[in-house]
Amino acid sequence: MIKSIINPIRASLKALLLASALLCVSIPGTAKEFVVVIDAGHGGKDSGALGKTSKEKNINLAVARKLGDEIASRFKDTKVVYTRTNDVFVTIKGRMDKAKAVKADLFISLHCNSAALENPRRSSLSGTSVFVLGTNNANDNIDLAMRENSAILLEDDYKTTYKGFDNSPEYYIFTEINQSKMMGKSNSIANAVQRQLVSHAGLKDNRVNETSRLWLLLHSTMPAILIELDFICNPVREQFLNSADGQKKMAQAICNGIRDYRLSLGHSVGNAKPSSTLADHTSSAPTPPGKSAAGSKDKAKPSDKSPTETPSVKNSTTVFKIQFLSSPSKLPEGSPKLKGIDRCESYRDGTAYKYTYGSYPTMEAATAHLKEIRAKFPDAFIIKMIDGKRIK
Repeated sequence: MIKSIINPIRASLKALLLASALLCVSIPGTAKEFVVVIDAGHGGKDSGALGKTSKEKNINLAVARKLGDEIASRFKDTKVVYTRTNDVFVTIKGRMDKAKAVKADLFISLHCNSAALENPRRSSLSGTSVFVLGTNNANDNIDLAMRENSAILLEDDYKTTYKGFDNSPEYYIFTEINQSKMMGKSNSIANAVQRQLVSHAGLKDNRVNETSRLWLLLHSTMPAILIELDFICNPVREQFLNSADGQKKMAQAICNGIRDYRLSLGHSVGNAKPSSTLADHTSSAPTPPGKSAAGSKDKAKPSDKSPTETPSVKNSTTVFKIQFLSSPSKLPEGSPKLKGIDRCESYRDGTAYKYTYGSYPTMEAATAHLKEIRAKFPDAFIIKMIDGKRIK
């Protein structure tokens, strides 16, 4: 009885949230600058996580400045906006409000990870992870969300501003988020940046993670990611996070990820070429010998086939597919929501059904068909599957 009452209300709320998000999304013109908002987490009275000799807020700001300089020197069509440029306290809502005000194309929030004092592995934990908005309500992200959202409690009258936010585990467990149209692009930039932090900066790969609990990501209206650079509670990693060389490498890595992401969108970024494949959530996926998409010598040519004529590859354990739609329920054959792409496949991811087109042996082959799918679904992106299972 209760479920029959709650479900329609929940569906209505989701629809309202999604409609509000879509209204706030700017439609870029042909001459519009690409705007990147860099958010140095914490600041002022909010120190963030503490190491033995340093504070998270200072590391975040140092990397933010270096990242801004790197972007400005490499991308002439890009405008960098900071949520803070010195040691001041900025509300979490204020950070996202600023990104919305400048009609940001990309929002990047920088943080350092940590662990509870009672954690016996506290001083040995290491690794980087990029967080992106998702539908995963697993309890294992609650601690991180409570830590990164804790600045809200330092704000005056936060209960009015954040409408009932209480930063308790129960709040997150029972908070259900809508799946906005930006999630596909956020996944793409998250994967690109994670790859570069591992390959260029040499950080341990703790993978891309989905969360529905981080306020910044939940209320963004543009592709947005939150990066946990490394563990400040580990003295060795703390030293790296504070070093000029370490900060430069991390800034360069994130900039490389932005370059790869923009190239995947078809942007002209000087003479740059993608440094790695951009499959969704494949930053740490093992690739079987002889199946490396990035190292393939096959050069895919643009196809003249209609998107309804789904090309396929047989006898391959590793394939790339174009994911173009997510639905809370399975769609009937010929559904208008599929926009005429009738030879597609779907798989279940949590409570959602994800729809894909094609099955390609290489990333290059999938990319050749991406443009025609994006003509109908602008936020389509590429995923990697092994033996019929999506790699996350």
